[in-house]
Amino acid sequence: MIPLFKVHYPKGIGKKIEKVFSQGFIGEGRYSRLFEKKFSEYIGNPNCVLLNSCTSAISLALLLCGVQAEDEVISSPMTCMATNEPAYNIGAKLVWSDIDPETGNIDPEDAERKITRKTKAILAVHWAGQPFDISRIIRIAKKHSLKVIEDAAHALDATYKGKKIGNHGDFVCFSFQAVKHLTTVDGGALACKEKKDSQRARLLRWFGIDRETKGNKWSYDIKECGYKFHMNNINAVIGLEQMKHIRNITSCHKYNSAYYDRNITNPKIKKIRRSKDSQTSSWIYSLLVDNRDKFKKYLADNGIASDMVHVRNDKYSVFKKFRADLPNLDYFSSRLINIPSGWWLSKKDLAKIVKVINNY
Repeated sequence: MIPLFKVHYPKGIGKKIEKVFSQGFIGEGRYSRLFEKKFSEYIGNPNCVLLNSCTSAISLALLLCGVQAEDEVISSPMTCMATNEPAYNIGAKLVWSDIDPETGNIDPEDAERKITRKTKAILAVHWAGQPFDISRIIRIAKKHSLKVIEDAAHALDATYKGKKIGNHGDFVCFSFQAVKHLTTVDGGALACKEKKDSQRARLLRWFGIDRETKGNKWSYDIKECGYKFHMNNINAVIGLEQMKHIRNITSCHKYNSAYYDRNITNPKIKKIRRSKDSQTSSWIYSLLVDNRDKFKKYLADNGIASDMVHVRNDKYSVFKKFRADLPNLDYFSSRLINIPSGWWLSKKDLAKIVKVINNY
């Protein structure tokens, strides 16, 4: 079976982990700081804050946006639960925007229609690594004095208008979870537009304490309660080793995606629409097909793994009070299936996948 996901395992990584253990300091430390610096340099934004998950990044972003109980956050249900649960846990009202049925990304026009005086932020996902229309969302946000939070869990190394994702919205949230482009087993990062936000985020990630403070640490005053959202040295040293391979990993994903774009020609299968303004990171490769279960079985019978990966959040009981009429999401989510697009695919695998799909 050609797998849908595979964990990247750099050679010799075990020895690096052993070294950290032997040094006796496995909490947040110099490896965490170094990984934060390397990742910041890689995406081109110095205001990056290393965290223990993308969920923590979204939680901090909402807090930095000033979102409180009863405030409204416009978001898409077409995502992992990790995108929307942080807003729910604050006590905010999730207002669902419909999506573009050809990309799975937030529909800017519908998002703007949903804005009220209670709206504080627009939280939007780059579905499968294909950037949403960032310029339009930012224009809408500025018009209504809102903040933009990008969920870039799928979008490491994607670009929009010549810049890497991580340099556009007010806050951009990355995931280093097990099967992402860059894995630290679990982890994440928050990229901030403003330096002051990143400075506050660094305090909040560790109970409100400045870890770089000099002098008597017992006399330090905590002015704002924070969280245990930091990344430890073990996860960080894994991240540092993965960073040595990240360009090759993401290049493979992009190459494979472009190969599918060119060669999948079955009229029964609909591909995600691409934009000239952006380049996908293709964490997964999404297709739309009628009778998805039949197609999924057909792929499995031919040795190809596939899955929906994420289920629309508005179907869950926990979010039932936020339900809305979302016809484009109905169309997209009922047909969505994702096929392998990662670094582990050989040219033979790619040719087989295309042939099987075109013969469906």
